[in-house]
Parts: sequence; C-alpha cells; structure tokens
Amino acid sequence: MSRLLAFAKRRVLILSYMAFFTLTAVLVSLIQQNPRYLALFLTIGIVSSLHEYLISKRPEFRQKSRIALQLFVGVFILFGMVSLRSGVNFQFVEIFFDLAAGIISGAFIQLFVARFFLPFFFGNAFCSRACWNGAVFELTPHLGKKAPTIKKRHSLLAWSYLIALIVIALFVAQTNNPALDINTRRAWLISENVLIITGGFLLSLTYGTRSYCRLLCPFLTISGLFSKFSVFKITPVQHDACINCELCNKACPMYIDVRSFVQGNTRVNDKMCIVCERCVSAC
Repeated sequence: MSRLLAFAKRRVLILSYMAFFTLTAVLVSLIQQNPRYLALFLTIGIVSSLHEYLISKRPEFRQKSRIALQLFVGVFILFGMVSLRSGVNFQFVEIFFDLAAGIISGAFIQLFVARFFLPFFFGNAFCSRACWNGAVFELTPHLGKKAPTIKKRHSLLAWSYLIALIVIALFVAQTNNPALDINTRRAWLISENVLIITGGFLLSLTYGTRSYCRLLCPFLTISGLFSKFSVFKITPVQHDACINCELCNKACPMYIDVRSFVQGNTRVNDKMCIVCERCVSAC
C-alpha cells in the first residue's frame, strides 16, 4: 500500500540528529564541566540516527525501532547516566529545587535542550524517543473495558497543573530543599516518578494510552509553544490517495486530526504532535 505520510526529508534528518546532539554534547559538557553529559547526548545522537537509518531501509520496523529507542534512552538516562546514580531528577519540580539552590543540573538542561531548543528542529520528538515516563506509557494500552473517552488537552488545565507544580516546588525549596541532600533528592526522584506513572495508569483507564502526556505533562505544555515552528514534521506525500479511512486519526495517541492535514496537503502542524509516526505506520 502506498504511504500517504512520511517524516520530512529522512536522510537530512539522520545527519541533523547527529549534528544537533553532537553540538549539544560538546556545549553542555563544557559548560557543566561534566563528561557524563558528553556521553549522554552523543549516545542519544548516535542511537537516534541509527533508528532513522534503519527505518529509511526497513519502514515496517518503524514502531518497534522507535519504542526500542525510547526504552534504551530512557533507561540509559534513568539508571546508567545522570539520574539514580547521582540523584539528578529530570522531572519538572527539580528545575525549581535546583534554581533555589543556585544549581544547574539535569532538569534545567533537559528543559533548555529538549523543550526550548530541540522543538525548533524536531518538534516534540523527545516525548516519543527519550522520555522514560513516555516509554512506560507507550507500553500501556488502554486499560479500561470500554473504549477510551476522546479527550484532548485543555490549555487551562495544562497551565494550571504547570503553575501548581511551580508553587509546590518553590514552597518545598524554602522548607527542605531536596537539591541540598542526595538522599532526599533520590527520594523525590523515585516518589515523583512513581506518582506520575501511577496517575498515568489511572488516567489511561478512561482516556486511553499516554493520557498524562496528552492532558497534563508540563514539559509538553512548554515545548508545544515552539514545536509548531519545527523544521522537520510529518508530511503528506500522496495526499490525493487518501480514502478517508481515518486510520491515521485512530492511531494518534494525542488525538490529532491528522486526516485534515493530509487532505489539505500540509504538514502535521499541531503543537501536540509528538512525532511518534503512528499515523505513518497506520496509513
């Protein structure tokens, strides 16, 4: 079957991933004076480029390769590089713990690289290729007995959740800042991730897979402001062959109306797109 959708300019994308993460690796490691960040971003660049090369040759492995990539990078960050070993929490509240303590570490670097800088090139691709919470949710299908309720992100809810996290983080930072004690930092890292994953499972009972990402994730709230301007997007290549089967819409975990972009022969320019390419695989 002819494919109606593709991730724009795949070969250029491979080189762009490698160039982006190599530059990031050098700059962050020099600024932080920490070689772990050099290894971290170089590894992400290499495996991301290998993933893109594989699916350029064997597109039928697109989703298996992407999920393997996300699991590898997520586990690599969480267990092997900068999180559990050093107590560096990549979750949102850690940004404000660190800033209150005058520290720049993992969460702030992730915010800057993955949520301010990367979206201008690859959109919200971090969500579908590196986030360890996303990797867990990716492997969690809709758990409810009934069909999931279609619920898209509401800006007021998402921004309220983000602001609430900031208020909580600043309050905790003024009382017993976890950034100042490695054991407290690890306890926050573990408990916060358990809370997010548990909450995501509960949401999936009603709203389907990746409900937390779709409805609440504060990082996606921020990167979504810039992702519409990204260079690389999912792009129709044979829009006139669309038969209105809506398989692309049904496959999208973010409930984006992909079909409307196909029929309009325009790139999928939605701020909630996480570039998982499930619509491409389903087409």
